[in-house]
Amino acid sequence: MRWAANVIQTGYSLWELFAVQALRIATVSPFALTLSFLISSLFSGPALAEHPSESEVVQIRLSMSNVYLIRRGTRLFLVDSGSGSDLLRLGEALAREGVQLADLAVVILTHGHADHAGLAAQIRRSSGALLIAGRGDRSMLEAGANAPVTPTSFTARLILLLPIDANYEPFRPDIEVDGELDLHAYGLPGRAIQMPGHTPGSLIIVLDDGRAFVGDMILGGWLGGALLPNRPNEHYFHMDVGRNRANIAVLAKQPIHRYFLGHGGPVSQEAVREAFAMDGAGR
Repeated sequence: MRWAANVIQTGYSLWELFAVQALRIATVSPFALTLSFLISSLFSGPALAEHPSESEVVQIRLSMSNVYLIRRGTRLFLVDSGSGSDLLRLGEALAREGVQLADLAVVILTHGHADHAGLAAQIRRSSGALLIAGRGDRSMLEAGANAPVTPTSFTARLILLLPIDANYEPFRPDIEVDGELDLHAYGLPGRAIQMPGHTPGSLIIVLDDGRAFVGDMILGGWLGGALLPNRPNEHYFHMDVGRNRANIAVLAKQPIHRYFLGHGGPVSQEAVREAFAMDGAGR
């Protein structure tokens, strides 16, 4: 089924342009890289809204990552929760959509890293929302701390030197996905599929209309998506780089036309196939 999208995209601020300039010299200056990441955390808010025939998706940019509000009639879903420090930003962004935390019915976590799962426990307390996550990330979620990852580039190694808080309030999800979960029973036409790679319990959410939420399986652009957000790239970190790349190859053969990412995005299926040298996939 094809979709019709009405896109709302914010322009870049002077802070973002300055941050991009800092990134240009980051390969020779760790200080510049640190500066660029600090600057990128200063801008946040809704970046994109799509209105297909039945489900509306709103991309919300928080301090370090994206979360997604999915409106299905009166039923409200959130994909990922943001960092522990994002509560005010998230509340303000939801309010702009006429939504409060208490209105959320289901929160689906793409993985257990602090910038994606950090607010999950707080959201559940505020709303009673069901928390869904991959079973493979149980130990990370119950510890409230990121597990070790493998850097995929020189830039990633520099990022590991930054003072980023990898801890958050621990919790246990209400529903753990081991394999595949049919989301129709919860009011969302789609599936949650565990695809270990970025983390042991990474989840993707594939809607029946061909849109997919893949967390950090793919990175969009650079500088948290401030620069070329619609260009797919290898993410900075993975638990298993090879397995994550194999997961991308699997999805490239599926009838997915749009990927929503944890950082940057969205990106098209065609762009993913081109970026990861899978031009003939699914054809």
